[in-house]
Amino acid sequence: MRHKVLARLAAVVLTAFVCLLAGHGSVLAQTVTPKPNPSAQDIEKAKRHMASGVAFIQDPDGARYEEAYPEFKQAYELSGSMNALQNLAICSMKLELDGEAIDYFERFLESDKIDEADKAQVERDLGALKGSVAWVTVASDKPNVTLHDTRTPRSGAPKRNRYTIGIQAKRLGIHPGSHEFVASDDSGKDVKWRVEIKNGEQLRHDFSFDPNAPVTAEGFETKDPVPGGDTGGDEDEGGIHPAVWITLGITVAALIPWAVFMGMSASKKSEYDNEILGQKPIDEQQEAADSLKQTNLLADVFLGITAAAAVATVIVVAVTLTADDGDDASNKPRKNAVTLKFAPAVDPRGAGALMVTGEF
Repeated sequence: MRHKVLARLAAVVLTAFVCLLAGHGSVLAQTVTPKPNPSAQDIEKAKRHMASGVAFIQDPDGARYEEAYPEFKQAYELSGSMNALQNLAICSMKLELDGEAIDYFERFLESDKIDEADKAQVERDLGALKGSVAWVTVASDKPNVTLHDTRTPRSGAPKRNRYTIGIQAKRLGIHPGSHEFVASDDSGKDVKWRVEIKNGEQLRHDFSFDPNAPVTAEGFETKDPVPGGDTGGDEDEGGIHPAVWITLGITVAALIPWAVFMGMSASKKSEYDNEILGQKPIDEQQEAADSLKQTNLLADVFLGITAAAAVATVIVVAVTLTADDGDDASNKPRKNAVTLKFAPAVDPRGAGALMVTGEF
């Protein structure tokens, strides 16, 4: 009984760590956070972006929110300016990026340095957004998928937005209405989803580029071989328990992609800082930033899996050593070998996990 409890403890530790890193709920799309300690150079860049954004808003032919949006986004990310944040929230609302607008307005209201009139207006806008926004959680069976969203209103021009999605679920705050979502992978293949979204609705959709691939698995069993072909006698003393090799194999398998993604992340960060930030067009800067964040996320996921598998390996070693000592002391043969079952699991929010159960 004690061995079963310890084995299940190892499974719980592994599953908990994997759930934490690989399925940390669903993430909100595309919002940015400011630098904690902006330099004088950052502030100067932010001022230039802010001036460009204001110019687009005050265009004599009408406010150009689509062009102003990336300018205010850069200004806020570089400086943390409340003025940039408020303008970014307004642009997000006008462009029907409702989820982003809510997040930015809420951040704005957390400040104690805002004008009372601005605060009152923001509270009204935020209340209207929260009363109508629909939350749509999306994911794909491929990473780095571009998702185009087109809402067709009853009158006026269609509203278009673009997101980057992947295997990890992403939560989008969507304006209600008639939508067509088109997911495109790197090969140019498209997967479409047409839907009528109602006020306050919560939806989930997975874009599958390979519908024939299995989404879940029944799991598989690995049992100890019985030395010498003896199916009913005592287990041989010495040697390394197969359960140790299994958990150690998971550790090594996760360590390799973690090292790869860490190298890619360092390379992309250097290229972004030295060759892209402030030097390339805004669209290219945003695309490079999104790619860097995706690579960092994957590196974090595999780091968590590596750590979890390493902890599980230590626990399994302890379990098997304890089992061997107990058997020697009592002179009772172990007739049942270790049985491990592995199966992927997905919860309704899109979180993923590796479910492991074991018996010793």
